Amino acid sequence: MTFQTMKEAVTYIYSSLLKAKPFQAEENDTVTRAPHLTKELLSCLDLIPSGDKVILVTGSKGKGSTSRMMAAILRKMGLKVGLFTSPHLIDYNERIRVNGKAISDEAFLSYLNEHAPIMDKITASITNPQHYLGPTGILLSVALAHFQTEETDINVIEIGRGGAYDDTNVLENKWAVLSKVMEEHLGFLGHSLEDIVRHKVGIVKECTDHAVIGKQSEEALELMKEMIGKSAAFYGEDYMPANVVASLSGSTFTLQTKFGRYDDLSLPLLGSFQVENAALAIQACETVMGEALPRDILKEALRELRWPGRLEVVAENPTVVLDGSINRISAAYLKEVLPLVDSRKIATIIAVPSNKDYEGVIKVCCEFSNILVVTRPDNSHKMFPEDALAVARKFHDAAIEVDLLSEAVALVRTLEPTLIFVVGTQSMIGSAKEIWKDSLMDIG
Repeated sequence: MTFQTMKEAVTYIYSSLLKAKPFQAEENDTVTRAPHLTKELLSCLDLIPSGDKVILVTGSKGKGSTSRMMAAILRKMGLKVGLFTSPHLIDYNERIRVNGKAISDEAFLSYLNEHAPIMDKITASITNPQHYLGPTGILLSVALAHFQTEETDINVIEIGRGGAYDDTNVLENKWAVLSKVMEEHLGFLGHSLEDIVRHKVGIVKECTDHAVIGKQSEEALELMKEMIGKSAAFYGEDYMPANVVASLSGSTFTLQTKFGRYDDLSLPLLGSFQVENAALAIQACETVMGEALPRDILKEALRELRWPGRLEVVAENPTVVLDGSINRISAAYLKEVLPLVDSRKIATIIAVPSNKDYEGVIKVCCEFSNILVVTRPDNSHKMFPEDALAVARKFHDAAIEVDLLSEAVALVRTLEPTLIFVVGTQSMIGSAKEIWKDSLMDIG
């Protein structure tokens, strides 16, 4: 068939995975994932770039923000930058960008239609019913075709899940960047922090000349040093931010790196974790360039940054903050906003999927919320917990449940809070962006 709409295209992208799902008795990436199929696809299409054009970025928290920051800085350095991230907030196209601009529907459909015959041939050849041609691999073929057409100088590729068995890891990468790693995707990636770290460190391969490691727990850091060796650049040892000052407009900080010192950097993103991500991104960009970055160019790149859905202020009177927290560790950063705004009456709207730490997010948010509402995004394919209200009422007697986010927002507005948090999965944040009417097709 020929795909005429993005809806048809997205359905096709997930078709191989959905066909394999009934045969997947266990959620284990080492058993169910088949990245060799993605490599076959990219090889047939002659889309595999040289390793000196590829930066792979993985982690449990902050990999998307770090990827975006790196792309913005490298672009300001004069490079044409391809950016591949997931998930999207509103439009599927957001996952593929060149110099901040998302791929058009027309280009996306053209590439997919061109690639589909080879994809169909590969999926028809699958003999293990648990295996599938991954959605990430299919999307990567579209991204790489777009980057090839646009003649990008370098491509920042965010790993989908894990590292070693992810479809993006079939690429040779001169650089590997690892943000904070925590216990997540248990089952898919193993059953311990060591298992998770081993998957993530899988992006550091023989072809990888440089690894840059973000802030880690003591246990994760020691595991990484054992697995990678000490040749990587480590947060806290080789580079470190200091003098961090937060306000509602963002943060200012100083950064010492392997190549130099940067004073009075300004980042228009809330949360101390974003300073950690920025430090990682700057050190990684220095490593790519092989030298210190021009301070005026770096300051300009950071000052213009947009990364939606991470402690993002989208409205005032009352202040409305969107945040994609899906675990209790991330949700704890919401507290950093409270001293910066009028927080006399806080309403928090939460939608975290069943397979994420919804109880942890609810528990943290109950600590500071006068009004707490559990709900679901207006549009999402994910499963949400049936017991969300029961869990919420363990921590907040007056918690309520509303069917959809749009209805929850309407209700909360009538209660006249001074601060509204919208917290949860990316489809939830996407629904919120539509309510507050914000396009994300070009983020500069």
